[in-house]
Amino acid sequence: MGPRDRRSNRPTGARMTGDAAHVWREMRALMLEKHDTRRAVADATGMSFLRAKLLTKLLTGDRTVTELAEILASDAPYVSLNVRELEKRGLVVRTEDPTDRRRRIIGLTDTGRLLAEKARAIADAPPPEFTTISAEDLAHLRRILQLP
Repeated sequence: MGPRDRRSNRPTGARMTGDAAHVWREMRALMLEKHDTRRAVADATGMSFLRAKLLTKLLTGDRTVTELAEILASDAPYVSLNVRELEKRGLVVRTEDPTDRRRRIIGLTDTGRLLAEKARAIADAPPPEFTTISAEDLAHLRRILQLP
């Protein structure tokens, strides 16, 4: 049996040793432990993070349940259940697809759009630790993560 990570007890490969493993642990801790963005979004919106995320995915345009399921890496029945709950709360509306009467298109109501924008603002806010990173280091980080 090869070497194991002391914190997770998972095997460490050649690529996840030393500095790489340390940096990965710190990034994970920053994102998942120190700043629980999911909890902040859920608390601010009064709904599960998944439902808030579903709303934010509609900010770019109306979608079908199948499209939402694909974007959210979930199954369509589960997404449909959540859409139904959001519809009951007056946050989304279902309309008939003009090109296929069997399909329904999901869109935001005005109230849903405001809540989605609120959730997006919370989720997109960088943690305070990022304010101490120089512009040069942020540019390097962006390049390393291959962000547009």
